[in-house]
Amino acid sequence: MTPSEWFIDITTLVGIAIALFALIQGIVEFVKQGTQKRAEQFVEMRKRFKENETFREISALLENDDPKLASEPYKNKRDFLGFFEEIALMVNSGLIKIDVAYYMFGYYAIKCWNSDNFWKDINRKSQYWILFKKFVEKMNEKEASFVYEEKKFRF
Repeated sequence: MTPSEWFIDITTLVGIAIALFALIQGIVEFVKQGTQKRAEQFVEMRKRFKENETFREISALLENDDPKLASEPYKNKRDFLGFFEEIALMVNSGLIKIDVAYYMFGYYAIKCWNSDNFWKDINRKSQYWILFKKFVEKMNEKEASFVYEEKKFRF
């Protein structure tokens, strides 16, 4: 092999190494952006839940299945259930990990499902609440087997 052939081979290898490094950097950046997007979505959902006065009132009433839940306007109940269905969609889409959803939102979803007063004027068996029902089933499964593992609580 002549020196010029060696130079071409080395240059080719260096070029491949640089291209590979750039590809890996791109993948790492893509993963970071995905993580950041999931974190932003989670923070937004948590903020919506905590800052919504109606949701706070319903959550407080759910603690003891307060009879006042029966007279809560249908619109408020529908919005509350809809919020949890959004969480369920995010879990089903992989935007929020199920362990995080359980830890942050599962308690109130379970309380809601088990509240007879909440469901007074809503048909719990309606097909329109199947996503909520399935979410609660997943939350109940998590509750039955929950063990805190820090590695599961990441975006």
